[in-house]
Amino acid sequence: MGSDSRVTTRALLSAHRGAAAQSGLRDNSWESLAAAVTLPVDYVEFDVHRTRDGEFVLHHLDRVRDPGGHRLSIAEHTYADLVAAAGAPLVRFADALDLLRANDKLAHIDFKFTSPWPLNLPPWTSYEVEAAEIALAVMKDPTSFILTSLVDESVRLLRDWADLRSPGTLVGLSLGLGEWKHGPIKQVKIRISEVFPGRRLARCRANLVVVQHRLADVRVLRWAGRRGIPVLVWTVDKPRKLHRFLTDRRVWMVTSNHPGRAETRVLSAGADLDPTTPLDDPDAPPYGDLGAIA
Repeated sequence: MGSDSRVTTRALLSAHRGAAAQSGLRDNSWESLAAAVTLPVDYVEFDVHRTRDGEFVLHHLDRVRDPGGHRLSIAEHTYADLVAAAGAPLVRFADALDLLRANDKLAHIDFKFTSPWPLNLPPWTSYEVEAAEIALAVMKDPTSFILTSLVDESVRLLRDWADLRSPGTLVGLSLGLGEWKHGPIKQVKIRISEVFPGRRLARCRANLVVVQHRLADVRVLRWAGRRGIPVLVWTVDKPRKLHRFLTDRRVWMVTSNHPGRAETRVLSAGADLDPTTPLDDPDAPPYGDLGAIA
């Protein structure tokens, strides 16, 4: 008897920066988000910064460029100043969430800001928690959004918040981002901590591993899979790699600049499966079993 060739599980799919690279629209813009919510994806990912006057806005880099080429730090300028310099409105965080919720899309919220460290105020007054409260107020369901950051301290703040205010919300530590501003010795230490992330994850209490696809292949995916920890792999654009990660039962979600390239990712032998619906795999490790995280 031949084996069943149908794929019986697949990872979720996220539109990275609103899939702006696919649509040709400016990333983190209202137009790219409006296009992303029409795609057959589970999540829409976007980046969040905080302005000097306390507005949370969508933008990938930490600076806005004016027509003359000058770069203005988002954290050091008001919302009005940044809009005037950019010549285009910056999408407000709450408005982006409203759009996703109205279109039944889940939100992958990547925090690109941090509270001033050391944090001399109570944790509940931190910028991270303030933004997380907005997400919960708009999205309503704690499982309708995830929060990610590459800063360990921010992840710990958000995990503590989620325990009390939003059980069920995944909070992920991002691994694999090239921080070349550091010296070579520190850079090596960072890379080692990413290949062997157990201690960092235990300290910040992340319940989601967010890993760059090359690093996932090195060791992290195998390490997390053995412990039943959910893994988000970013940013995967080549069709063959998309298919491989999306059909790897150790992967919980894949984010892509070109999610349209994955439309036929799980169909084989004529199987008539809905590519936007995750299927159960009884043999997959139970996500959330984080007792052995270290």
